[in-house]
Amino acid sequence: MKPIKRQLLLLATTAPLMLTPIAAQAAAADGSGGVFGLGASRDESNIGEFIEKEGGPPMESTDAAWGADLYVGYAFNRYVTLRFGQRFLGGGEADSSIGATTVKVDGDGIYFAADLMWPVTDGFAIGGTFGNQSIDADVEVDQGRFSTTVTEDARDFYYGLRARWAMGETASFIASYNLYSFEVDDASEDLEFDSLGLGFEWRF
Repeated sequence: MKPIKRQLLLLATTAPLMLTPIAAQAAAADGSGGVFGLGASRDESNIGEFIEKEGGPPMESTDAAWGADLYVGYAFNRYVTLRFGQRFLGGGEADSSIGATTVKVDGDGIYFAADLMWPVTDGFAIGGTFGNQSIDADVEVDQGRFSTTVTEDARDFYYGLRARWAMGETASFIASYNLYSFEVDDASEDLEFDSLGLGFEWRF
């Protein structure tokens, strides 16, 4: 192989390696790029109050349960990120204060969300989330010898608070608090969830 061809081949094979750090620095500078994230949450619903308002027995306070979040998206800059994901809501359970009735609720569904963040420092940002969440909720009423499960489908807007701590050039630690409210057909009370979440996010 002639020397000129060797030099051209060497340049073609090494140019992407030389340009990669430059591209990474450019992406880090404006904060743009793809986003992938996952997390766990502690979710609490108003299922006890919901059952009471719909004519059920008096219920004690609802116990919280674990939920999960998985999403992909795109960050346009350090301020605006759009996400699409799957949310698993753990609504917990409530026991009747009289009798032996136990009510459990959980659900899942896809969502779209926009995160509006304000960088406080180079490694820390706070802001808010506004999204639209769908849910397939299973409400199980256990009365000892008899158990009934009702499935409700709904979609509604939600909002919350969000904080991000950078853990290097691509990874971040995420903390969030979201409020969900779903209108149920033929019910006077909305099904609500309070969610406190922790997770990790990667940019690529």
